[in-house]
Amino acid sequence: MSMEIHNTIWESLGCYVYAYIDPNNSQIRYIGKGTGNRALSHINSRDDSEKVKWIQSLRKRGQEPQIDIIARNLTEVVALLVERSLIDAIGIGPGKLTNQIRGQDVEDGRETLHEIAIRHNPEPAEFKHNILMLRLNQHWRQNMSDGELYDITRGVWKLGKKRERVEVVLAIVNGLVVKVYIPESWHQAGTTEYLHIHPDIDGRDMQEWISEFADRCEFIGREATKEEHLEYLYKDVSWYYKKGERTSRRYTFD
Repeated sequence: MSMEIHNTIWESLGCYVYAYIDPNNSQIRYIGKGTGNRALSHINSRDDSEKVKWIQSLRKRGQEPQIDIIARNLTEVVALLVERSLIDAIGIGPGKLTNQIRGQDVEDGRETLHEIAIRHNPEPAEFKHNILMLRLNQHWRQNMSDGELYDITRGVWKLGKKRERVEVVLAIVNGLVVKVYIPESWHQAGTTEYLHIHPDIDGRDMQEWISEFADRCEFIGREATKEEHLEYLYKDVSWYYKKGERTSRRYTFD
């Protein structure tokens, strides 16, 4: 991208939020935040992300993405909030944003009114089974299909042999149980078929990815149908985590 921008321009923006725009239809295809010339950092990237594939597809047609500055001179906290809110509002996926995750600090991001109502009158879950809770916050988004939600829940995780005793897996978003699964078998990460997403979120070669995460695993299972398991759905489990805890996986049994 042949663009000469004087450093004083970048300095005048401070911490900012930017967007990559499709020149064919003015659609926003990527949201990011940064300082300095961060907004140009994706132009010559060579990774295998959806964002880069989209940029390369434009270049094959002799086009370049338009880069817009959405907000400028923000604090880091506000920039994160604006970035996350825009990603949540537009959505990730085919025909939407090419971002891979919703952004950072998504605990207070987009939710349905139903979920907010539950949170204001939380009913704590009572654990009656050997449960594995998996927090999906960064890779979860509104309006995911059941298949997409299943795929991001089942892999990939660093779990020991204790996983074999798990009876129920709870998919957790913002402290609430959004789906209940019954695991039927456990496998090495990357060795089972993902029908709705690709487990390689970093865009690397699959064999390299499997090798790097050889100590991680994924499960094959099904949605819970029994009433005793569905009792966990939309229950509050936030109390089970310490404030500020970043742990994504947690067992409810010893």
